[in-house]
Amino acid sequence: MSKKETLWNRHYVMVLTINILNAFSFYMISNILSSYLVDIGISIALAGFVVGLFSLTSLCFRPFSGLMSDRLNNVTLLKWSNVLLGIGLLGFTVVTRLPLIILFRIINGIGFAIGGTVQISLASKYIPDGRMGEGIGYLGLGMVAGSAVAPGIGLAISDYVGMRATFLLAAALAAAAFVILCLFKEDAAPKRDLVKKEKKKIRLNDIIAPKALPFTVMAGSYSLINGIIASYLVLYTQELGIPQISIYFTVCAAALFLMRPVSGKLMDKKGIRITVIPGMLLTASSMFILGRVGTLPLVLLTGVIRSLGQGAAQPSLQAGCIQRVGLKQSGVATSTYYLGGDICQGLGPMAGGLIVGHIAGLAGYRVVFDLCGIIMLCALVYFIFYTRKRNGD
Repeated sequence: MSKKETLWNRHYVMVLTINILNAFSFYMISNILSSYLVDIGISIALAGFVVGLFSLTSLCFRPFSGLMSDRLNNVTLLKWSNVLLGIGLLGFTVVTRLPLIILFRIINGIGFAIGGTVQISLASKYIPDGRMGEGIGYLGLGMVAGSAVAPGIGLAISDYVGMRATFLLAAALAAAAFVILCLFKEDAAPKRDLVKKEKKKIRLNDIIAPKALPFTVMAGSYSLINGIIASYLVLYTQELGIPQISIYFTVCAAALFLMRPVSGKLMDKKGIRITVIPGMLLTASSMFILGRVGTLPLVLLTGVIRSLGQGAAQPSLQAGCIQRVGLKQSGVATSTYYLGGDICQGLGPMAGGLIVGHIAGLAGYRVVFDLCGIIMLCALVYFIFYTRKRNGD
């Protein structure tokens, strides 16, 4: 098999490894940061602001990360992203003043925004023709594994050694990714992907890819649901009197881990509709069911259904976005795609909070979950009409 036909080539595996290291670095501190800030004397309200600042920074910087990814050396950008991630994490261990903590959180967010975009752009150069869905699917497994395993590791380290040790280990993972990048020779990229770098004016199309916006909208519906689940599932199950809900997130991660590679292969062979349409239907169904269950096994079942739907549709949407925009603009395609997630992951919990605040008890949560299902169905209708138009049906 030729190098061009091999998905598991050296460079793709290196990008995949970097993706996993960055995911673990991010999720190891996700559950302890607010507690750490309170422990060093920062109020709960300000701690929440610092935690949320990460997403805001990412949202503001994301469009420019796509522009840089398309015009600058991807390996160099990834090196700098890991330097920024490491500086941000190390900063938390040595400062206690709020302005400096905010500064290091912003540095951390910028590094994350650059890395998330550039990883996809760089990996796409080494994914063979006809296997983009599969390649993107595997790349997303790093975040899935990180979200399932890393928070527990971070909590265990903080309990036994201290929170500062968790930040130090997270920074060490970013340093390990930097070392791998030092061994990365980008001049070995397939010739079809080598793009001549030309100095030209920055246009709006270099920051936002219009062709990617339909995928941004559809992917945003998934991020909205993820934000709702992360923010309100525990409160909802407390209302129901269901204990031990933490297992829900592990079960969901396992279902995602199993589905993503399968859906990528299926998309490459049968087309994007074969995975996205059933995926969106499953996700919408899970939200309608979630508002009407009362036991832990049934809540877990809705999580499996949702994750299977998400695992089927999301990699296909991301791969389809890159294919639609083109490999020469894979950076801006990826950053535009992620904008929907950045916006909806933040707006979803805000809107959900307003609804739950006005409709007391279980009814409020059920309205939120039903609205999520309706939004997903609307995204499905949009996807069907969009792909039918693209196919000339």
